[in-house]
Amino acid sequence: MDSIVLQIFRIGLLLLLWFFVFMAVRAMYKDVRLAAGVQTSAPAAARRAAVVPGRREAAKQLTVVDGPLKGSHMSVGSLEEVVMGRSPECDFQLGDDFASGRHARLFRRGSDWFVEDLDSRNGTFVDGGRIDQPERVGVGSDIKVGRTTVRLVP
Repeated sequence: MDSIVLQIFRIGLLLLLWFFVFMAVRAMYKDVRLAAGVQTSAPAAARRAAVVPGRREAAKQLTVVDGPLKGSHMSVGSLEEVVMGRSPECDFQLGDDFASGRHARLFRRGSDWFVEDLDSRNGTFVDGGRIDQPERVGVGSDIKVGRTTVRLVP
C-alpha cells in the first residue's frame, strides 16, 4: 500500500514539474514575440507617429520628468550624442537601480533626434512602446529608461 502511494506522489510531482517547465517556456515565447514587435500596441505607435511630425521645434534640453532624479536636466543643443545610464562614464547619469550601466543612446541625425536601446536588461520605451531599433523622437516624447522618464524640451 505504501509503495502505491509513493508511486502516485512521484508521478504527481513529475507532472507538476513539467507543468512549470511548460509555463516558463510559454512566458519566454510571449516575451520574445513582444520584443520582436509582433504585438505592438496600436495606441502607442499612433502616439509616436503623432508626436514626431507635428512638433518641429529644436530640442535644447533633456529633462528627467519622473524618477529618482526628477527635475535634473542637461543642455543638448550643441551635442550630437548623449549616452544615458547608471554608470559614471555616461553623459547623462541616472540614479536608477533599474537602468543598465549604459542603457540608451540619444543621438542627432540632421535636425531629428533618435533613441536606441544599448542591449539593456529592462529595455527602453518611447511613449509606452518598447523599442528594439533606433526610434525617432520629437520634442515632448517620453523616453522611459528603467524607472526614469526623460523628455526632450525646447
